[in-house]
Amino acid sequence: MSETERTTSNAANSVREAAAQATDAAAGAVDGVKDAAASTAENVKGAAASAAENVKDATQNARGAAESAVTATKDAAADAVAGAKDTLDDTVDGLKSAATQVKDAGADALDAAQAQAQHAYESGRGAIDDGVGFVKEKYRENPGLVIAVGAAAALLLALIVRGITRR
Repeated sequence: MSETERTTSNAANSVREAAAQATDAAAGAVDGVKDAAASTAENVKGAAASAAENVKDATQNARGAAESAVTATKDAAADAVAGAKDTLDDTVDGLKSAATQVKDAGADALDAAQAQAQHAYESGRGAIDDGVGFVKEKYRENPGLVIAVGAAAALLLALIVRGITRR
């Protein structure tokens, strides 16, 4: 396996690993969102149950005093709203964090892919320059041989193309 093929293989593996990391980060973000949504639902359910219990207690304790029952209901509703607001804020923070993680993972994957591609280009370019230098050197030594090898390669390429197009 040549250096160019190894570099290309390394670049492909790096891109695959970066894609897997981005996929894992996205899956983690989705799990975070699911957990935050489930937590929000439980908190709202708990707050609603708590509000209902407070209303029941206030009604039983204040049968003769309607004003006391109204005040207790207002307090319970305010607590439920405050609890729901806190839960919603936590959910928004979780979503922001998950989005940031996905963005960072994508940026890291892109940077790794760019670095591998640059390295592959530089290695390939070096191999091409070495090959061209070798051919030039051989041409200076024996131009007839280089021309004959080039003609044979062109003929072989033409035969391969002809064979492929016939199928």
